[in-house]
Amino acid sequence: MTICQSIFWENLKHGYAIWHFIRYERIADFFNDTDCKYLLDVGCGIGLLDPLIANKYIVGVDIDRKNIMEAKRIRKTTKLDHNAIHNVVADLHFLPFREKFDAIICSEVLEHLTHDKTALAALLSLLKEGGLLLMTLPNAIRLEFSQLFRLTLRQKRMHPTHVREYKVSDAYCLVRAFPLRMEKITGVYFDFPLFHVFSPPIRIPMCLHLSPKFRFFVYNALHQVYTKLWMPVESLFWHRAYYILAVLKKVHLESNRVGVF
Repeated sequence: MTICQSIFWENLKHGYAIWHFIRYERIADFFNDTDCKYLLDVGCGIGLLDPLIANKYIVGVDIDRKNIMEAKRIRKTTKLDHNAIHNVVADLHFLPFREKFDAIICSEVLEHLTHDKTALAALLSLLKEGGLLLMTLPNAIRLEFSQLFRLTLRQKRMHPTHVREYKVSDAYCLVRAFPLRMEKITGVYFDFPLFHVFSPPIRIPMCLHLSPKFRFFVYNALHQVYTKLWMPVESLFWHRAYYILAVLKKVHLESNRVGVF
């Protein structure tokens, strides 16, 4: 298997939805096109994103020791050693680093924290001037096709593990007080209806303990259709996507005052 296939398979095996893998891909594609070499991935979970980023030194941090142990196991069993990846158990507010990073990834983290601005300040203290901060945030107005099937546009209830969810305007408000310039803001994964239609064929074999190759085939086929046919639709309706993706550059505070904010 290629690195991408290995991570794709681990995503399926751990029961993660397809949009998790799509988010990993989008973040990895961005950093693979940058000159950033020294990356910090805060809230890395079981480490499915980091191996997709090539030719970087990556420090993955998570507060859950079990997640870090699983990340190390996945790297070892799938032989994903093309990157220098180091995993650390640590609290975001007390990160044990003296050096600063070229870029920081904070994907699906801030919505779980009581004080998101305090956490953001802690991250910026570890980011070099001119460095990049990539955040993804759950979109409070995301559209799911299951809503349309119920003939309603009622907003989905907030996920039970989230303290808050964000609209695009909230993302701007979150970073307004910091020395950050918005370089890019977009959405990731505008809901793809075929995933809802074909979810039973994926789940039934799981209950019956049929071949995992079948699940992988269906999962992969849907992913291929999504990436080849659905992406243009996503670019038009990104403000209703599952995730808000924002890329920000750390600048002098004076520069920020005359910037887009």
